[in-house]
Amino acid sequence: MKHRFALLAAVAALLLAGILPVAAQDQSLEIYITGLTENTIKWFNEVAFPAFEADHPGVNLEILTGGWGEFDATVAGWITTGSGPDIVYLGSEYADIFGELLKDLDPYLRDWEELDQFLPTALDTVTWDGHLRGLPLLMSPRPVFYRTDLAVDPSVIPPLTFADALAFVKANSAVENNAMTKMGFMDIGSSLFDDQEFIAYIWSAGGELYYDDGTSAFDSAATAEALKFMYDRRRAVMPEETTAGLPPFEGVPIASGNVISGIFPMWNMPATSDPLWENIAIAPYPAGENGQPVVQVFIDWLSVPAYVEDPTLAVEFLKFIGSKENAIELTSVAGFTPVRTDAWDELKANSPVWAKMLDLAAEYGRSFSDIRASAELRPLIREQVLAYLADRQSLEDTQRNLKEEYDAILEANGYLD
Repeated sequence: MKHRFALLAAVAALLLAGILPVAAQDQSLEIYITGLTENTIKWFNEVAFPAFEADHPGVNLEILTGGWGEFDATVAGWITTGSGPDIVYLGSEYADIFGELLKDLDPYLRDWEELDQFLPTALDTVTWDGHLRGLPLLMSPRPVFYRTDLAVDPSVIPPLTFADALAFVKANSAVENNAMTKMGFMDIGSSLFDDQEFIAYIWSAGGELYYDDGTSAFDSAATAEALKFMYDRRRAVMPEETTAGLPPFEGVPIASGNVISGIFPMWNMPATSDPLWENIAIAPYPAGENGQPVVQVFIDWLSVPAYVEDPTLAVEFLKFIGSKENAIELTSVAGFTPVRTDAWDELKANSPVWAKMLDLAAEYGRSFSDIRASAELRPLIREQVLAYLADRQSLEDTQRNLKEEYDAILEANGYLD
C-alpha cells in the first residue's frame, strides 16, 4: 500500500508539472477508419490503441469502420452536421472537399519536431487554404508491374510511352474461342478501366484537370490522347466487348501466370519476401507525346473535424500513430508505404522491392489530390468513359459530355464564379 501511494503521488506531481498529459476521467476518442484490412483494424484495436491508452490514463479509444462505398455520404453527414467521430480517415482528394469544415492544426503541429520527416507531397495533400487539416498516415504508390519471365520480349520492359506500352500489351495478350487466355495488362479493377488511372494518364500526357479559370479541361488534347490510349489498350486485350475474361484463378493476379502486367495495390501483390519478385519489374505509367511518366500516389490521412471539442487530445493521437515506429509497423500490417522518409531507410535496407517502390515514388510520384467534387466526378467518368471504351459513344462526344457535365457539377458546388 505504501508503494502504491508513493506511485500515485509521483504521477500527480508529474501531471501538475505538465510532464504527463492530463485527460478527463473516462474520456473517449472516436476514430473512423475505412478501407483497411481486417488485420489492420485488429492491429489498431489490439496494439496501437492499448499503447496510446496506457500513456493517456482515463482515455478510451473507440474505432468505427466502414467501406469506401458508403464513405462519402457517411463522412459528409458527420462533418456538415457537426456531430461525429473525433478523428476521420480521409483519402487523397478530400482536403479540397471538406477542408473548410476541418480543424486548422497548424497551432498544434507547427512546433512538432517530427513534422519535417513527412514527405512534402504527403503534407501538401492534407493542406487546405495553406493550413494543415490532418496528418498523413499511409501512402500507396501504384506503379505498373511487369512479369519479366512471361513477357514475349523482356528487353522492352519498361515501356515508357503510350505507343510502346500499347505495343507491349498487344504482343503479350492472347484470345482463344473469344475468351482471354493471356492479358498483357490488367488494371486494379480487373475491368480494363479505372477512373483514377484515367486521370493519371491525363497527367502523364501533359494535361491537367482544370484550366486557370477553374473550368474542366476534359476537352484538352491530353485528355483525348489518354482516352485513345485506354481504348486501344482495351482492344488489344479484349478484341470484342463480348470477349470473355480469364478463367478463375487463386491468389493475386500477377502470380496467376496469365497476367503479364498490371496496376495493383501492394495488398494485391505477393509478399515482398516472395521469390516471384525476382521476375517482377516495377515502373511508372507510360507518357504521352508531350508528357512525362507518372507514378500515381494515394495518401490516406487522419483529419480532425472542426466540431471536435478536444482537438489537443485528437492531435496527440495523430502524433502517436504517425510516429516512425508505428509507420514501420503499419507497413507490414496494412501493406502500405510510410509517409515518413525516416522510416524508408529500414525498409530499403531490408527489401529491394520497397527500395524500388520508394525510389519511383520519389522520382515520378504525383499525389491523387485536388480532385474537386470527386464524389460526383467518379460516376460521371465511369459512365462517359466506359461508353466510349465499349464503342457506344465517340471520342468527341465523350470529351464534350465530360466537359459540360463536370463544369455544371463544379458550378453547382461553388468552384466556379
